[in-house]
Amino acid sequence: MFTITIEDQNGQVADTFSFDHGSYTVGRLDGCDVVLPSTSVSREHARIFIEEGRCYIEDLGSANGVIVDGQRVVTTRDLGTASQICIGDFYLYLEYEAPADAQRQDVLSTLFIDSGSEHHKLVRINDSFAGEEFSLSEQQNTIGRTDDNFILLSDSSISRRHASIHRRGELYAVEDLGSSNGTRVNGKDVVGRQELNSGDHVEFGSVEFVFVEGDKVVDPEEVAARFASNNTAVYAGLAALAVVALLAGGLVIFGIAQLTGGSDDGVTEEPEQRLEAEVNDLLQNGRNQLRMGNWEAATATFDEALALSPGHEEAQELLGRVEYEREASEILAEGEALSQEGRHSEAREKLLTIPEDTLASDRAEPTLAHLNRTISHSLMSSANRLYRRGEGDELREAHEMAAQAYVVEPGDGVAELLDDIEARLDEEGIDFEPAPR
Repeated sequence: MFTITIEDQNGQVADTFSFDHGSYTVGRLDGCDVVLPSTSVSREHARIFIEEGRCYIEDLGSANGVIVDGQRVVTTRDLGTASQICIGDFYLYLEYEAPADAQRQDVLSTLFIDSGSEHHKLVRINDSFAGEEFSLSEQQNTIGRTDDNFILLSDSSISRRHASIHRRGELYAVEDLGSSNGTRVNGKDVVGRQELNSGDHVEFGSVEFVFVEGDKVVDPEEVAARFASNNTAVYAGLAALAVVALLAGGLVIFGIAQLTGGSDDGVTEEPEQRLEAEVNDLLQNGRNQLRMGNWEAATATFDEALALSPGHEEAQELLGRVEYEREASEILAEGEALSQEGRHSEAREKLLTIPEDTLASDRAEPTLAHLNRTISHSLMSSANRLYRRGEGDELREAHEMAAQAYVVEPGDGVAELLDDIEARLDEEGIDFEPAPR
């Protein structure tokens, strides 16, 4: 039996329905099987259907598209056994419950991955699988419910592709991939990429871990007790997403109160007010698409807002913002590719051209931090070798390298090296320009 829980733009559960066969249209028209009343939803937006026991979704040519687990549906997509579906302002959460006689006794089985001391690791806590360790040995360690992920977690709170932990040298950063139940670090939702520090409490849905060095011995009970006070509020929030199976035997056709219709006292809004509400709905949906990097959907949404309200200043600004963010995202991708190729200086120069007021700038921070450390360490090593030789031209070159290292990554170590080199230059009477501190 498949069950879909619908969450509105306010994060409230609007309705839940279950089905095991058939085909159902989703849209804002009253004649649709699933009615989602919002201007961000097309008249007939999508179709959900069962074929040979599997559940699929099809985009019916909607203006704003269908997003499944963070990816836009081009034609038809298999929803598997758990998916997050974004349609306009609404989120639909699909879950599959097998018949009782087909369920395995161990429904929370987890793929165990041996630890490697050369890499950091995740250690599971606070459940019956506490103590299991997952070595983060890949450059991109994906976490999810399906076996195409590096770390497989077969828990109902985990999305098919839930999150990813990126490794750049000794730097690790976690990123949520549009999961249904979110990713948190130390109790706070992850937005973009967030750097991880040893000892951090990391949660994927309701599955908890501690992030530590690969050779660290962890007592799961002690760590869980330390984090317990921070987890209570988080678990309460997850309860709102519980799936309730209906016993009606068929699809429940439901409606949600109109967002911009009449008021409680029966007074009808003026046409100008309704138009303003529709435009505001479109703008909010466009902002959501922009944050997810769905450039075409964002453009189409802002274009629709301008069609309703020509010359609308905010819609025009946001439309321009789409291209601005798209270009920044392309620079980020180029910089990360250079970094993976080991072309550190080129990668750093590329990433530094990303405008600071873009989403891509925030996402570039972990990679830039790693590049700065790598480049500075290399320059300091070369400067040290030249400094130890203690000859004129080599001292000047050592001074130049140390000064570059300080610009890239200021710190006490490189400052001390600069002081030593400049003292030697003074002793030998060699002219030089002191490096700024």
